[in-house]
Order: sequence, then structure tokens, then C-alpha cells
Amino acid sequence: MQLTQQEKHWLPIFGNSGKLAMRKACWLNRKRRSQLQQTFESISSTRVKLLQGWANTQWDFLQDAMFYLATKPLEQQPEVLSQLLSRNNDFSELFIVNLTGAVSASSFSQHTGQTVVCSKALEQGLKQQFLHGPYKDPRTLSVGPSSSHFHDQVTLMFYQPLEVDGEVVGCLCGRVPNDVLGDLIQREAGHIYSESGDNYIFMVEAKFDSSIKPGTALSRSRFEDNTFSHGENLKSGIHTNWGSVKIAQHTEFEIRFTDPATQELHPGVRETIKNGHNLYIDYPGYSDYRHIPVIGKGITFQLRGSLDRWGMMCEADLEEVYRHRSLSHKLGNKYLLSSVFNILLPLLLAHQLELNFAQLAGLLLGCSALSFLAFKKWVTKPLREGIENMSGVLQTLAEGDGDLKRRLDASQFKADETGDLGRWINSFIDNLEGVIGGIIYASNEVQQVSSSMLRRCGVVDNCTQQTSYSIDSLLNLAKHQQAEIVKASQSAEHLQQVMTTMVEDAQTEYQHAVKNTQEIKQIVEASAKSVNQVNDEMKQIEAIVKLITEITDQTNLLALNAAIEAARAGDHGRGFSVVADEVRNLATKTSDAAKHIGDTMGKLREQTETAVNYMEQGVKNVDQSSALLDTGNRSEALQQAVENMFTTINQIAGNSEQHSETAEQAQVTTSSLELSSQQLTRRTTLVKNSILRLHQLVERFEVSKAA
Repeated sequence: MQLTQQEKHWLPIFGNSGKLAMRKACWLNRKRRSQLQQTFESISSTRVKLLQGWANTQWDFLQDAMFYLATKPLEQQPEVLSQLLSRNNDFSELFIVNLTGAVSASSFSQHTGQTVVCSKALEQGLKQQFLHGPYKDPRTLSVGPSSSHFHDQVTLMFYQPLEVDGEVVGCLCGRVPNDVLGDLIQREAGHIYSESGDNYIFMVEAKFDSSIKPGTALSRSRFEDNTFSHGENLKSGIHTNWGSVKIAQHTEFEIRFTDPATQELHPGVRETIKNGHNLYIDYPGYSDYRHIPVIGKGITFQLRGSLDRWGMMCEADLEEVYRHRSLSHKLGNKYLLSSVFNILLPLLLAHQLELNFAQLAGLLLGCSALSFLAFKKWVTKPLREGIENMSGVLQTLAEGDGDLKRRLDASQFKADETGDLGRWINSFIDNLEGVIGGIIYASNEVQQVSSSMLRRCGVVDNCTQQTSYSIDSLLNLAKHQQAEIVKASQSAEHLQQVMTTMVEDAQTEYQHAVKNTQEIKQIVEASAKSVNQVNDEMKQIEAIVKLITEITDQTNLLALNAAIEAARAGDHGRGFSVVADEVRNLATKTSDAAKHIGDTMGKLREQTETAVNYMEQGVKNVDQSSALLDTGNRSEALQQAVENMFTTINQIAGNSEQHSETAEQAQVTTSSLELSSQQLTRRTTLVKNSILRLHQLVERFEVSKAA
């Protein structure tokens, strides 16, 4: 450690921790230097591993809880959170925060609907696992303590992204009172130096909340109140020549580890921040926040999920550490004292009383006996009783009683190897209790999850049987449907052959029809021409009819005139003859016209007959085309093939409907099986994590391997 000249010569000359006393103590313990280094290295390393292992356990628990919550409906989440909380003693509250920061469900129902205190922390927690704190949160007071007897508002908050179907929908948050963290490093039986040893956490580099200065306390001090203190405490105030060091509510954030004399970071914290670690166990020690000489180990570390870097000091007062006196030194001094008593007292008495040799020998024997009894009573007997007490505790553990709550009375420990042995035995039992406690907790987890897995395996077995039955039904239907499909395939092939033949015949018939249609077209055209000619003749007939009409009119007129003239016959004979001539002429004209009409009608008849013949020929051609296009038989064959095809298709449709129903049943059982498998997988993950925690606990021990 880099100490200034002032820091190297800062101790007073006199006093329990003065230069004279400490020089002597350090010289007497000079051979224990490597042992002391190993002691503080071990304490700091163990505490850091304990903290990091604890944080990893909480993250594993929250990750498992996240998987479990993802399978539960929203209305069941508060109940599930309460169930999960009962399985972890360190969390005081578990709650779910949505993307807007509102608490949607909580094991502490009064917080449902409220918003999280720090939106910046939530933003980090939605991205990845995030450990926020320590920080002050009044809600922690209202929730109450968890596993620690101490409780205030200083909080650690775990943010676990909550994923559903691969999408982050919020955060699963776990509230831990910060005193739980202090308990991990302040277990009383784990303190080798019971009067002064203190393990505390401080800020090294604050990346999330830059307002926290380096050296600020992040954990409860062992001397926060008189629970641990053997003297003054921080609640009442620790007095120094530069004022009192005192807290109002709690150590965290109210204490910055500075030397009261300089108001600068005390050397242990300063050098740890500077170098990342620091070990100093030599004279004259360094001044802590009480301005008392201490020694110890400083180390920096980072917890999973935290952006900040922390430091931890494992310290003890220089005077207590070097108060140790070896048994050889203590026994040697007492033996020397008894030897002086055995020699000087008889010689002095023999000189004063002028005793002879026999009397002197008897006096020597008496003094030796007294010295032996005194040495046995005040030296060897306490040593024996102390060792027997330790042996009794170890025997109880060795015989399998398993009472890890038993501890040796630390007040009876001496500042020698027996006291060290007792303190290390207490520390060992304390660590063993912590490990066994973790093993018991993990074993209970394994037992609970195994029971759940057994129940889920029963569900999986039932679903598997139902799925197997459904699959057998599907296979049977598939075989039957396969036969129907073969039949349908044959019907389709027959239908294809019939349709191919019909298409070929239809093509040939179509060509004949086209040819006959052309002939019909020609016949119709000829008929149309004949009809046109008939129309022309009919016009001539109209002219003839008109002429005949005129002749008829004239004949009628002449007849009238003839009648008139006949009336006059007697008088005039010539007029009648003239009329008769006119009638004759008209008759001639009528005869010619009638002949012309007859000729015209003959021509018309011929034309009509020709048209009729043409039409008859056209009808015959149409009949031939109709006969060619008559595919009744083939249509009947095609219809029959189609009917067969549709019959087979209907059968397949019926089978498909049954197949669909069976498939739906199989889908239901398969979905149930999938859900059960997912839950079984998650429970397997829980077991794996519990077994991993068990492994992490037991791998701290080394055992001899069987040959």
C-alpha cells in the first residue's frame, strides 16, 4: 500500500493501539504474517463469491419464474406471483410492469396499478437483466422485510425482461431489501475478529447514478447499532477528535469512508479503488472512518446485471489482530514463572530460616507440588476444557446430529491458537450452515418441482395415450381412404379414356358437321334465290290480277250496257252487236290473261318444287348432322363414369370428414401434449437450475475420491 509519510507515522506513542504496544505486538506475531494474509484473502474471496453466487441465484429464480408466468393467463398472475414469492425468502415483493411502467400484477396487491419509481431503470430492464441499486424506495418500507431482521427503505431491484412468444411485453421485477445483502457478509459467527471485524461494500464506479461518489457506503455496517457493537455505534455516534461519525437512518449513502482527520478517503478504500484490490496487514495499519488503526483486504467486483462496480473491505482493528499470543509464548512464560517460584522461594526461605538439606529438599518438593497444581488448574485445565468443548461440538457434528445452530462461546476464546481454532470452527460451522441451508432450499425446490413434474408426466402420459389412439384411428382411416383413392384413380382413368374417345369422335363429327353446314348454307342460299324468283313471279301475278280486275270491271260495264241495249233492241239492233264485239274482245283478253296466269303458276310451281327439294335436302343433311352429333350412348357412358367418380369422391369426402374429426381430436391432445411438454421442459429447467445451485454449493468442498 502506498502510504504518505503522515500515514506511516500517525499513531500515538502510548495506549493500547499506540506505537509502543503495536510495535511489540507486531514483532511477537511476525511469524504469523503469511497466515494473516491468507486469512484476509480467504475472507474477502469467500464474501465476494457469496455475493455473486447469491445474485446469480436470484437471476436464475426470476428467469425460471418468467418462463412459468408466460404459460399463465393474466387473471392468475397475482396468485402465481404470491406462490413464487413463497419459494424465495429474500424477495419481499414480485411484480410485473408493462411497457408503460404500470404495475399490472403484484404479490403486494396495494401496488397494482401504480407506476415504477425510476423509468430509466425500467428502460434498462426492458433490454436485458438489470440490477438497480442500492437506492432509496419508500415502498420497500410499506411492503415489509423479507429474510433480514433489519429493515429500511434501501432497496435492490431486479428487472427481468418478460417475454411471451419471443416478444418482450414487460418486466418481472423482484424487490429485495438491501439489508439482505448486508446479512450475507455480516454473519456474526463468520467473523474471525468478533470485536472489530467489519465487512462493508462501497461504491467504486457509479455508471447508472453518477451522483453516488466513490467510497460511499452501499451496505449496512456491523456497527450501525448496538446489536453487534462492543462499544460506540453509528446510531449513537462514534466520537473522534475531529467530531462524531453518526447516521440518522441507515449506513447506506449516509457514510462515506473518509479519515476524519483529513476528510479524504481512508487509505484502504482509496488504494482499493485505485488498484482494484489492496491487502495490508502490517504496522502501523491505516486510519478508517473512526480514526482507528485497521488492517485488511480490499477487493472490487461486479454483480450480474449491475452497471456499477463495487468494492468491499474486510477489515479488523490492528490491536485485536495482533493481540494474539502463541501458546508456546504463553506457556513458556507461565512455565518460567512457576520455575522461578519453585527455585527462588525455597532458596529464599532456606536462607532466612537456615534450613538443612533435607528440609530444603522437602520445601522444594512442596513448592513443586503447589506449582504443579496451580499450573494444572489455571493453565492446563482451561486449555483442556476449551479443547474438550470444541471436540464436543465437532463430535456432535461428526456423529450426524446435524445441529448447525450450535456455536462455541466466542467470549471464552483466548488470544492464542485455541481461540483461533474456536473462531475458525465457528466460521466453518457458519459457512457449513449457509451451504447446507442452500442445499436444503435447493433440495426442497427439486422436491417441489419433481412432484410437479410427476403430476405433469401423468398428464403427458394421458395425452400420449389419447394421441396414440387418435393416430391409430388416423392410420386406419388413411388405409381405408387410400383404397378409396385408388378406386377414384381408376374411375378417373376410365373417365379420362371415355372423354378422350369422345373428344376424338367429337372432333370428327365436328368436321362432318362443318361440311354439312356448308352444304346447308348453299341449299339455303339456293332456296333463298328460288324464293326471290317466286317473289318476282308473284309480282307479275299481281299485275295480271290487276288486269283481270280491270277486264272484269269492263265486262261488268259492258254487261250493263248490253242489258241496256237489249232493252232497246227493238229500236236499235246495231248497238247490241257493238257491245257483243267488245265483250268478245274482253273475253279474249281474259283468256289470254288466264293462260298467262296458268303459265306463271306453272313456273311458280316448278320454282316451289325446286325450293321444296332444296329444303328437303337441307333437312336430310340436318338429320345426318344430328345423327352424327347424337352422342347419347357416349354421353350415357360419360355420365355413368362421372357418377362413379362422384360416388367415390363422396365416399372420400365422408372419410375425410371422419379423418378431420379424428385429426381435430389428435390436434387437441397434441396441443395438450405440447403444452404439457413445454411445462415439463420448464420444470426440467427449474430442476436443472436447482441442481446447478446444488453443484455450486457442493463444489466448494473437496473430498477424497474412491479408488
